[in-house]
Amino acid sequence: PSEGGVARQLTQHPSDDGQPAFSPDGSEIAFISDRDAGDQVYVVPIEGGTPKQLTFHTAGYSLEEWYPSGDALLVSASRDHLGSRSQRFFKISRLERKAEDLLFDAYGQDGVISPDGKRLLFTREGMSWWRKGYYGSRASQIWMYDFETGEYTKHLHRETSSRSPLWKAEGSGFYYVGAQSGAFNLWEYDLETGEERQLTEFEDDSVVLPCISRDGSTIVFRHLFDFYRFRPGKDKAPTRIDIKNTGDTVTPPLERRVVEKATDVAFSQDGLEISFIAGGDLWVMDTELREPRQVTDTPEQERTPVFSPDGEYIFFARDEEGGGDIWRAERADAELYWWQNEKFELKRLTQDAEVESDIRFSPDGSRLSFVKGLGDLWTITPEGKDAKRLLRSWNHPQYDFSPDSKWIVYSIDDDNFNRDIWIMPADGSSEPVNISRHPYDEHSPVWRPDGKVIAFTGQRLDREMDIFYVWLEKQEYEKGKRDRTIEKALKKMDEVRKKKDEKKDEEEESKDDEADAESKEDQECKQSEQSKEEEESTGKEQETNDEKKDKENEVPEVVIDFERIHERVRRVEIAGSTERGLFFSHDSKKLAFRATIDGKEGTYTIEIPEELKPKFLTEKTGRQPRWLKEGNQIVWLSGGKPASVSSKGEETVYSFSAKQEVEREARFRAAFDLAWQLMRDRYYDERLGNRNWDGIRRKYSEMAAKAVDAESFGIVVNLMLGELNGSHLGFRARRRLSEAAQPAWDITTAHLGVRFEPNYKGPGLKVKDVLPNGPADREKSRVKPGEIIRSIDGVSVDPGMDLTEVLNGPLDRDIHLNVQSAEDERREVVLRPISYGATRNLLYEKWIRDNRKKVQEASDGTLGYVHIRGMNWPSFQKLERELYAEGAGKEGLVIDVRNNGGGFTTDYLLTILCQPVHAITVPRGGGPGYPEDRRVYATWGRPITVLCNQNSFSNAEIFSHAIKTLKRGKLVGVPTAGGVISTGSAQVMDVGRLRLPTRGWFVLGTGEDMELSGAVPDYIVWNEPGEIPSGKDAQLDKAIEVLLDDVKAWKARPMPQLRKATERK
Repeated sequence: PSEGGVARQLTQHPSDDGQPAFSPDGSEIAFISDRDAGDQVYVVPIEGGTPKQLTFHTAGYSLEEWYPSGDALLVSASRDHLGSRSQRFFKISRLERKAEDLLFDAYGQDGVISPDGKRLLFTREGMSWWRKGYYGSRASQIWMYDFETGEYTKHLHRETSSRSPLWKAEGSGFYYVGAQSGAFNLWEYDLETGEERQLTEFEDDSVVLPCISRDGSTIVFRHLFDFYRFRPGKDKAPTRIDIKNTGDTVTPPLERRVVEKATDVAFSQDGLEISFIAGGDLWVMDTELREPRQVTDTPEQERTPVFSPDGEYIFFARDEEGGGDIWRAERADAELYWWQNEKFELKRLTQDAEVESDIRFSPDGSRLSFVKGLGDLWTITPEGKDAKRLLRSWNHPQYDFSPDSKWIVYSIDDDNFNRDIWIMPADGSSEPVNISRHPYDEHSPVWRPDGKVIAFTGQRLDREMDIFYVWLEKQEYEKGKRDRTIEKALKKMDEVRKKKDEKKDEEEESKDDEADAESKEDQECKQSEQSKEEEESTGKEQETNDEKKDKENEVPEVVIDFERIHERVRRVEIAGSTERGLFFSHDSKKLAFRATIDGKEGTYTIEIPEELKPKFLTEKTGRQPRWLKEGNQIVWLSGGKPASVSSKGEETVYSFSAKQEVEREARFRAAFDLAWQLMRDRYYDERLGNRNWDGIRRKYSEMAAKAVDAESFGIVVNLMLGELNGSHLGFRARRRLSEAAQPAWDITTAHLGVRFEPNYKGPGLKVKDVLPNGPADREKSRVKPGEIIRSIDGVSVDPGMDLTEVLNGPLDRDIHLNVQSAEDERREVVLRPISYGATRNLLYEKWIRDNRKKVQEASDGTLGYVHIRGMNWPSFQKLERELYAEGAGKEGLVIDVRNNGGGFTTDYLLTILCQPVHAITVPRGGGPGYPEDRRVYATWGRPITVLCNQNSFSNAEIFSHAIKTLKRGKLVGVPTAGGVISTGSAQVMDVGRLRLPTRGWFVLGTGEDMELSGAVPDYIVWNEPGEIPSGKDAQLDKAIEVLLDDVKAWKARPMPQLRKATERK
């Protein structure tokens, strides 16, 4: 009851059930479940029982509400409709399985039917429900559709959102959730007067998911983590509803699981023991028995383990309580190997609010290095003493020690996001030196064990990622191939002849004395002398072995000639390949890397400087690679498993099975702290939405810990993110599907590539249009508009039928159609269907063709039209082609970035549109022009008009701002969304993934942040609901008008008179 009480569970299924709605008589509850082939509508009796499935279209549904009559339900779904969003409202029957009924051809959500069934309230636009404080063109609007007149009426449209409308019982107005008071509160709206009245007075957090009783007396909603009841006209303030759950918990508090994949790995120097992170904990095992021993058992995430050079300790980082510190583990019994120990002693070496990561040892074992905070590089002793900051950086450096531990090579981004290679003393005694000095990025430097070479990857030629190396000594750089061959020959001869001399000495020393008949005294004397000689020989052998061992372990002194060192950088040319993950062999002879060469992916090696042609080693690749001296083997993490690869490319995988107990509450609390900490430390605006971020942690932490599953946990994290009022934010939980939710193959509702006349009554289905390049637009399977499909796979069809009965099945199949032509002739057509997602792509292409035709006709062929679907490379390459295909011979170009979700290509587009014009060329017999091969990309220097709207987002907004800032053309349409932050993502333990915006964008000239400040068009035009699908586009019409005027002015510009040298006086 709405007064509160005990909750009773009605469904119990491993799949997700949600969006419940009471039937008008209260006897049933409809809901959405993904238990079979997409999100489908089900109903279940109020007493409980077996749910009944009402829908079967695999593109799925969202449940809006019941019709007042109780015989039908209002749903929304994406089908084959044109427009920026394909979501439409449909009516489905509760009583029988029949065709879904489209209400009108315009997108919307939050639909509610009026009590008399004649009108529909709905919303358009809108941001995520958990976001606070958004203002801009994407703010949610409330509209009404009249079924009798077919008219749309806009009731609420302001900079802040108005959403979740609920009809009053008598239909004179509606309630809604609005943010005009600051927080999202419940409001009342009168349809006759347009007056509004605030009903709740929350100063923070949002009223969400409101619903109203059929008699209109009671509204129930959620505010933060509680339900509230409000009775309009009676209550001055809402009342919290106390709901109790007396049933079993949905998920057990303790999860027992088997972990078989690792996220980080470290091998001992001899390659016989392995430490790794699995399930967030630190484990150790050997390479034979492979029975993991658990070193840590915490809800927090452990990271980046590393063995000390002597193998006595394992160092690792742990995320804990909003920070991340370095810990040291050692065996309780040092006489036993790591994998034989059952207990371990742990010691925290650092303790501060900043996060430490990327732990490494200097080769001599004297210092432990790590990255702190955003990117500062620090070192400490293995005891955690003598902390030194070597480098300040706002981004994470990639670094390596020199073999003598005296230098560090690293790469970091500068403020222009160009990454170079630098060398600095490991004690920080002098300033770093840039050894690459190139305008394009260089990454991941590695130091060769002999100390003579540094290798790295870079993008210097056509932005292809290649291997580069630099000789640190000028004399080594100056050596030619012959010089190195002579060195090898001398070294080889010296080694061979030294061995011969040693063998000759041994033979001379081992000659026996002649003694046929010696006295006992002489014999004893001889034996004594022989013993002495054997001792001397053994001593010499030991001395020789020690000398050899000392020579092998001798640490090379690194010598660096810094003068013009960047000029000694050399490229390894491997065409058509991207190389990454460099690491040297222990003897410095080979450089290994990951690449795909001639279509073959794997690990390759080269030898610097003579053998630069890659040699294939193995098809396997791995993370955190090392080439060990012991066994001459590569060790790494491959596919989540520790593994080794011999010098011949043979792989050994050290599979494991680790049993782990995880306390759900502690795990979620730790995961929340990590998500909170990532935003605290790395969100682009350190003001964090002007919120008290410590207070935000206290506000949400406990509820995150109480989450019953990862999806519920994700909702809490998203509520935390909503406090920032930022774009590009979100948390996606890692979902574990049950076996029941994973069928052997998928049922798909097929699309035939045709759309049907909605008003045709039958028999059969009358074709309204055929999608260009679809399955019904081919020579062998052509169907024409106006023709009638009488049967599908032998089953007679009509407009009232639920076509999923004949169209559901595997997508890769032939479908047989019986088609009736306009001349009443019958024929059989066999075609391969497509999915509804593919259908919408075809509709997009059709929309482009229609727009081009409109521009062509309205401008008498003088203007062209292009639409940029995304700010990505395929869209950019398509634009380059279309500049000629659609722009050749045209005087102006409409560039459309409406509904463009963003990417990265603004500056590439500006290179096309803003190419400096400095000269005119004229060939013999030709006209004025300019050679295209002299330009970076195809160019367009004639007038343009840019179309943008509320769904132009991120990089599409940057492009729109740039067009205005550079005064390159006029903007037409709607202000862009105001969602501009460069974003990446971060893994939050094994719970989910967090979007992480780290870079802001600001308008040149005004200095204003583009976030929450969209590009404002010179001409603001909103398209009304239903206009685009009907073929009307007021924004495009205005763009054509504006561009024609600009072309007229451009054509009237003064042009120089070309004069040849011979024409001068």
